[in-house]
Amino acid sequence: MMDSLQKNWWLVTVRGVLALLFGLVALFSPYIVIFSLITFFAFFAILSGVFILTLAFLGETDNKGLRILEGLIFLGAGIVVFLNPVSALGGIMIFIAAWAILSGLIQIVGAVKLRKVITNEWFMILNGVISIIFGVVLAGNLITGAGVMLMIFGVFAILSGIFTIILSFKIKSYKP
Repeated sequence: MMDSLQKNWWLVTVRGVLALLFGLVALFSPYIVIFSLITFFAFFAILSGVFILTLAFLGETDNKGLRILEGLIFLGAGIVVFLNPVSALGGIMIFIAAWAILSGLIQIVGAVKLRKVITNEWFMILNGVISIIFGVVLAGNLITGAGVMLMIFGVFAILSGIFTIILSFKIKSYKP
């Protein structure tokens, strides 16, 4: 598992950079309305799905099924939202919450499995916990609207991007 991850560490970095960039745009562009947020989410989800699936099919064997599931969820969410952003608004808020919770759980499971081969796996666990917290907070505040989601999602994406980039360099420098 680590051989494939180490060879393809840059895919994890790109995913982190995408999350970081998305978070900065969401947080510091107050004039971008929800339509733009959903469009950015669609691109983020599609590209993340592609990178996750690429990692899964390039040889990750221990978590291959979970990675394929996660990648398909990202990809599917991105395509649905991109094709119909206006009518997807209400449903996408629920979907984003569920996606964040599931993604967080998958990241925590993956970190526990990696615990035996890398140090500082807590970055991945923390990323998973942040994902779960984000999902739960969003699910509990659907009525407050998209403005709050914009701020929460921006912070989430920035933190997720930072932790994913840190993880990618831990993977790159791993020595068995």
